[in-house]
Amino acid sequence: MKFFISFLIFIFISLNAFAQFYTVGDDPASVKWYETETTNFRIIYPEGLDSLAKIYGYNLEKYRIPVGRSAGYVPGEYICTKIPVVLHSWNAQSNGSVAWAPKRMDLFTLPQAYGPEALPWVKTLAIHESRHTAQMQFGLSYVFKPFKYIFGEMLDGAASGIYPGKWLLEGDAVVAETALSNSGRGRSADFLNYYMAAFDNGDFRNFYRWNYGSYKYFTPDEYALGYMMISGIRYKFNTPHFTDIYLQHAAKQPYDILIHRSTARKTTGQAFKENFKDAINLHHSIWKEEKEARKPFIKTYDATDANNRKYTVYSGNTICGHNLWAVKKSIDKSDALVMIDSSGHETYITAFSGQSSKLEAVPSSGKIFWSEIQNSTRWSQKKTSVIRYYDISKRHKHTLTRNTRYYHPSSSQDGSLLAVTEYLVSGGSRIVIIDSKTGKEIKKINVPSDLQAVESVWSGDNIFISVIAENGFGIYSTDTSFVNKGWECRLSPQPVQIKDLRNYGDKIYFTCDLTGVNELYQLIPENNTLYRITSTEYGADNFQFSADGKELFFSAAGHKGKLPMQAKSKDLLFKKAVYSDIHRYRIADKLSEQEQILAESGNSLSPRARNKGTETDSVIFTNPVRYKKLPHLFNIHSWAPIYFNYDNITNFSYDYIYELASLGATALMQNRLGTFSGYFGYSAHKDPNNKSFWRHSGHIKFTYSGLYPIIEASLDINDRAALKNNIFGILDGNVAKLYMGNIFYRRPLIEGNISVYIPFDLSGSGWNRGIIPQVSWNISNDRIDYSIPLYISATDENNNQSLQFVKDAGIYKTKLMQSVNTSVRLYSVRTMSLSEIYPDFGGGLEAGVSHYAGNTKYLSPVTYLYAYGYLPGITREQGLNLSIIWQHSLKKSYLTTSAVNTLPRGLSSNSVLKNYVASHRHSAKLSANYAIPVYVGDFHISSIFYGKRAIITPHFDYTFMGKTEGLFSAGLTACIEFGCFLWIGTPVTIGVTYSYNDGKSFDMLKESGLNLRHHFIGPVFKLSLPH
Repeated sequence: MKFFISFLIFIFISLNAFAQFYTVGDDPASVKWYETETTNFRIIYPEGLDSLAKIYGYNLEKYRIPVGRSAGYVPGEYICTKIPVVLHSWNAQSNGSVAWAPKRMDLFTLPQAYGPEALPWVKTLAIHESRHTAQMQFGLSYVFKPFKYIFGEMLDGAASGIYPGKWLLEGDAVVAETALSNSGRGRSADFLNYYMAAFDNGDFRNFYRWNYGSYKYFTPDEYALGYMMISGIRYKFNTPHFTDIYLQHAAKQPYDILIHRSTARKTTGQAFKENFKDAINLHHSIWKEEKEARKPFIKTYDATDANNRKYTVYSGNTICGHNLWAVKKSIDKSDALVMIDSSGHETYITAFSGQSSKLEAVPSSGKIFWSEIQNSTRWSQKKTSVIRYYDISKRHKHTLTRNTRYYHPSSSQDGSLLAVTEYLVSGGSRIVIIDSKTGKEIKKINVPSDLQAVESVWSGDNIFISVIAENGFGIYSTDTSFVNKGWECRLSPQPVQIKDLRNYGDKIYFTCDLTGVNELYQLIPENNTLYRITSTEYGADNFQFSADGKELFFSAAGHKGKLPMQAKSKDLLFKKAVYSDIHRYRIADKLSEQEQILAESGNSLSPRARNKGTETDSVIFTNPVRYKKLPHLFNIHSWAPIYFNYDNITNFSYDYIYELASLGATALMQNRLGTFSGYFGYSAHKDPNNKSFWRHSGHIKFTYSGLYPIIEASLDINDRAALKNNIFGILDGNVAKLYMGNIFYRRPLIEGNISVYIPFDLSGSGWNRGIIPQVSWNISNDRIDYSIPLYISATDENNNQSLQFVKDAGIYKTKLMQSVNTSVRLYSVRTMSLSEIYPDFGGGLEAGVSHYAGNTKYLSPVTYLYAYGYLPGITREQGLNLSIIWQHSLKKSYLTTSAVNTLPRGLSSNSVLKNYVASHRHSAKLSANYAIPVYVGDFHISSIFYGKRAIITPHFDYTFMGKTEGLFSAGLTACIEFGCFLWIGTPVTIGVTYSYNDGKSFDMLKESGLNLRHHFIGPVFKLSLPH
């Protein structure tokens, strides 16, 4: 019944799933915040970054009107306040997001270091995230408008997740950044590269398979899919207002769940399915034509004999000695450093980070260097980028620099120095020369403020760097003394992408998409002459010449991945190229043309949007003022005429259904900085112990992460009646054996909990590691009555047994129930690939003590130990999970106590059996789970259901009680993972679990009166909420 009721409220839960209750993490507590305002934005930023705040404010205002012309809305059109924008400048990763519960824009200001587009980062963020803000306005208009008074800001977040879906939101934002600039991802060879190879190889999946993905076949993300679909429609039907029509339809007819079909028909006169086929055929025909024009292709050979069964990518290639080193990643294996010898044999070396630069080998020292994103020990918004290296002779990884923002190390000719790119918190970039042995800074070379340095490479006494300027990528150089000539432009910036900057001999090499796919280019420093070296079917990157220069190694793009290939140097092109002769992306150019026509027409915006301001180059800022944390702590952003517990929904953990949702009301709060969140609410539900009686309950919970320890607190009032636990004794001669019974009395239960913990993050180099010490205190007005009445067991004339009162122990005292729990958890597990169910290797350990403060005379403190580990299975996706839970009462007590549940899973919910196990001073449970994924064909029923795979998990538990007693359960869990369930595009797992229960104590316990069954069947339901 519990599962059935849970299923009935699934739709409500799913609505909350899309309401965007999440934070981007916490900045260091030491950061002081300031704010300034423009006409439409309220910019919150760290102290000392006034100039950076103005740069972002200017660009947000500049693009506010342009991003709205084809979206149907402009940012802020349907809100009365200015849009909050929070700048996160301490994070060494680049990102941005728009959320609406509470509404805000979070911008990570550090420029893209790995694979950046040919557009300044501030412009990319301003256009892309402003387009999202414009999209969000539909959930505040037309039919939705009055509901914002009922649900607050979460309604808009939920509407944006349900109606447009990620493919439209992200694809349309990429359309905007492409159409409103001369670059953007729509003009990048990497962006749609996989589709190019897939279509050529007959991989024409339907929309749903491309949208919801697969564990067997590689699938590009929603950004690429959405762009291909929307740009294809806009190009073929010349409909720049496709997104406008889509969002307006959703706002006016929200009952239309199949909105993508209706909008397609309304916009193009065709079915959505036909539109998707047209988009595929359009792109495919263009790519086929361009591929023919790029012929002939160079002759290539496989560089490895590895049997890569699934989509695999080799990146970061470097040559050291006669071996090729690379970072390998696949659908079924996480990142690893591998070595490929001259015969093509591949050797696994070590786990590797998924957030790193290309590899830089220094053969003279036998070291391979790279840069890697490093998490802060505590603050999720304070990430650094460090230089690391692998010592080939010692077979060990080392960290060369710490607490830096260094990227892309490049070695000097003798290997003694490294040139690295540094990004400053305040904005801007520079080249730093460091000692390759100690990491000590030798020299800093500033880069002009209108340029973003990306990669660097040495050539004699000169350093060449790739840069991003207003017009795109270019190459500049300077001498290492920086006293003779400053920065010299070698290749003037163009809207193309440059990466993998290298040198070989006295020449500079780099990868560029000048022809529409990535190829290798050679730059002659003496005269800036440019040559194209390669011509490949779908492009390639990570080019490396062998030590003798006779072979060229690279990662070639294709349907099966980016696989290591090689070519003879004598077969290379060496064709002269003109850097300004760039490839024209005809679909992207059409998008820009459409936006230009809309701008010139002047009537593409609604009167309401025009009243919110016009396009201008003049932006006025208010004087910066301190943004105080405490006055802005309590920000109530959403509410609902129903009570729900979001944390329980997230974990789907509850004992009673009202702990998920019930009649009542809820208000949610979260501050703009993301360090404080919580809710308070009122619920009305039936008493769990007396179904004829209704309870009116109050709830409050909050989490604060703005200090070094995270603090969580909760208070629940009147979920049930308070409980009085009565201790009584039964005399056997002169000795009394104590028992505990309980009764509910009229007082409402008041229960509070406070937890303090520190999530130390020690992750890196392909491992997730951490230590979490925690202390929690739970107190309620449940009581223990210590009057301890004594009874004797008596038998009447009809042979009926009863208890007869003898006397009290003379102790008239009650105490509140409270417990103090302390624990520490350590874990170290490998990062997981897309299709793995468990990590390849790793494990964790948790130890703790549960102490019943004030009641230790009768309730013993309990210590527990939980250990778990993971091992590889027979196939790559399969895995084994082993665990043990052990608990021990620290002293012999009169009453049973327990800290963890050590029952086998088929019996784990039996409360009477729990008490029996707790009556033993120690108990333990051994568990084993073996996960077996089964590919089921990525099946779907229209857009209603999309099943990705089945998972079969045989399991076995054995429980030890005392010295001789034991129980076990053995069985199987079978479930299906859905990428879409009932139109709601959030992952859902549904299945069933079966356990056979037995053991040497089973019959004895059953004969004693316990309700035990050999067979247990239960549901499996897991909802993976988006974040």
